[in-house]
Amino acid sequence: MFSYRKMLLQTLRITLKNKYLWFFGLFASLLSIGAEYQILTRAMSRSASWNWLYSWERFLNSGLFSQEFFSRIFDSFGRSPFLMSLVLAIGLIIVAAFLLLIWLAVVSQIALVNNSYQIIKSKKDIADSSLHSGILAGAKNFWSVLWLNLVSKIIINILVVLVSLPLIFVIWNRTFSAIIYIILFILLIPLAVGLSLLIKYAIAFVVLKNKKFKVALKSAWTLFMQNWIISLEMSFVLFAISFVATFVILTLSLVLALPFFFLAMILLSAFTSLAFWSAVILGVIIVTIFIIFCGSILSTFQAAAWTNLFNHLGRGVESRIERWTPENVKTATINFK
Repeated sequence: MFSYRKMLLQTLRITLKNKYLWFFGLFASLLSIGAEYQILTRAMSRSASWNWLYSWERFLNSGLFSQEFFSRIFDSFGRSPFLMSLVLAIGLIIVAAFLLLIWLAVVSQIALVNNSYQIIKSKKDIADSSLHSGILAGAKNFWSVLWLNLVSKIIINILVVLVSLPLIFVIWNRTFSAIIYIILFILLIPLAVGLSLLIKYAIAFVVLKNKKFKVALKSAWTLFMQNWIISLEMSFVLFAISFVATFVILTLSLVLALPFFFLAMILLSAFTSLAFWSAVILGVIIVTIFIIFCGSILSTFQAAAWTNLFNHLGRGVESRIERWTPENVKTATINFK
């Protein structure tokens, strides 16, 4: 019988015993960690719509693709060719670094799914998988997974902005804005969360079953519709784990920062401001590294957990809710489908 406890304990052992996966978790966290939680928090924040509208306003008013913009660029090259060449080189380096970061994030996401699946299938906590095998799997499936991420991010962001849009107008008409917000929240947020879960399964189909983009989406849709209750349960369980883990990480970060705080106070009173800021900067660096390190472990655990669940689905797995549901209700539901 399927057990969340056994599955999550196995996932935890895999996460802790295969430390090279943390490297992938570090970059994969840029794409996937806490996706469902981020959807909910952004939908309940007025800043989501404000930021979106402000970004579009700045983009449209920037004149980036206007004739005047390009003429200014050419004039600047004519006046200061060395300086503009330096600016262009720095810009190209920034773009290259951004593209490399995207590549690392997508490849890491694929590698976590691939390598954790290989470990799970080996029925051991440690298997003969490595950084190299994960990167190879990532390079092989890069474009399909990249498109899946892009499609999901675009659609989810549109849905979240639409939901939070009435919060902008709450000043003018509080009641009307609240009603529209509740309606949009009930209609669109389940779609956004469902799409987030659907994409997880689609990525698993691409990486583990060698499915193409469209076929992976169709297979993921079928799998999600057959197991949407257990998918939501899993999402809730991982949200609870992430919430507790985040609280623990922040508490430990505070404990880690305290010695540097007291050291900085001592240095400020006994020496100069330079010594004070040196202690502060050192403390910030160490605490930041600790938070990033813990975040990579949490990201690895979440990816491995979803892969573990994907491995269990299709075997007649029942969720907790389905186990507690009376047989006559189950039969009526099956007949309705």
